[in-house]
Amino acid sequence: MKLKRITLVGFGLLAGSVALALRQAGLQIAVRAVSSKGTLQKAKKLSMADEFFEYDDVRNWLPGSGLILLCSPIKHILTTIDVLKRNADLLKGEVIVSDIGSTKEQICNMGFALPAPFVFVGGHPMAGSEKNGIEHSDPSIFENAYWLYCMPQNLTKLPEILNELLIFLGSRPMQVPPDEHDFAMAWLSHAPQLLSTSIAAGISQSIVNNHLHLAGRGFRDMTRIAGSPWGMWKDILETNKENITKALGTYAETALEIKEELADERLDELEDNFLLGNQTRHHLETGKNYAYPLYEVVAHIPDEPGSILKTLGPLAEKNINIRDIELMKVREGIGGTLLLSFRAESDADKAIEILESNGIHARKRT
Repeated sequence: MKLKRITLVGFGLLAGSVALALRQAGLQIAVRAVSSKGTLQKAKKLSMADEFFEYDDVRNWLPGSGLILLCSPIKHILTTIDVLKRNADLLKGEVIVSDIGSTKEQICNMGFALPAPFVFVGGHPMAGSEKNGIEHSDPSIFENAYWLYCMPQNLTKLPEILNELLIFLGSRPMQVPPDEHDFAMAWLSHAPQLLSTSIAAGISQSIVNNHLHLAGRGFRDMTRIAGSPWGMWKDILETNKENITKALGTYAETALEIKEELADERLDELEDNFLLGNQTRHHLETGKNYAYPLYEVVAHIPDEPGSILKTLGPLAEKNINIRDIELMKVREGIGGTLLLSFRAESDADKAIEILESNGIHARKRT
């Protein structure tokens, strides 16, 4: 890559994941970590960067940066953009600035107004976790995920060093206008976060005290993101309030409609809502927020030492590349269910053939 130095401002989960991917690949790209003193100490201990600076040391971390990626919470990103504006005189050449904020209108309004030699591109990788902190960094977290970006009118294409980085990380860059981004995310991410929170926060305390251990996968899946940190979401909710409240209103109306259909035993109408929900779900591409469709194979493995290795070994020998693995269920003394994902349908078909020939029952997931 042409990139020689990247400065990651706000060294949390996503910044740490970028740094880890670069270091594991052995690329000759210097990584600058800009963060709080405590986070920098962790980053040094984990050898995740080459240079370490606190936020207010801008006179040392700004010059010489080829690409600056703003990875802190949204309000801090806005503050940092203002800091960059006030210190443009420190630069001798063009510097690409981007961010990973989950809302885009306010960030892009400020970023696009940065003076030369700054070039700002808004960004939002569709990847992450309900966990935070560099200790949870994952170099493959961006693999096969959309990386949404917003460009100012004076740019006709994504800057080369930024495009190269996004491709290297395994993501799929996709351009979207800032207002369209925030509208879509309200429905697909921000309102669902609040719905998940409402389920976890609104459950009967009696259930929590006496029966929560009986929760199945449905409840666990629907409340997984309820574990997300308030500190991250506070800024998202404040900067996309209008879109989110509209989405929540419609979701609430639909929930009340379904409640009334059930109470009045209007089962035909309730069935219609089920079918509509089925259709919407069916439109989702196979996989976990992936930009490319994946073909999934369910393999049933015995509960014995080495069973996962015995399953994956024959596939590796035949150069079948697995894109994702998930251990779905395990029953002690009986076995488990392994979910394998493949980029090509032909790889999924070949995997089933290989697994079956090795005594492992496998089928495509429908």
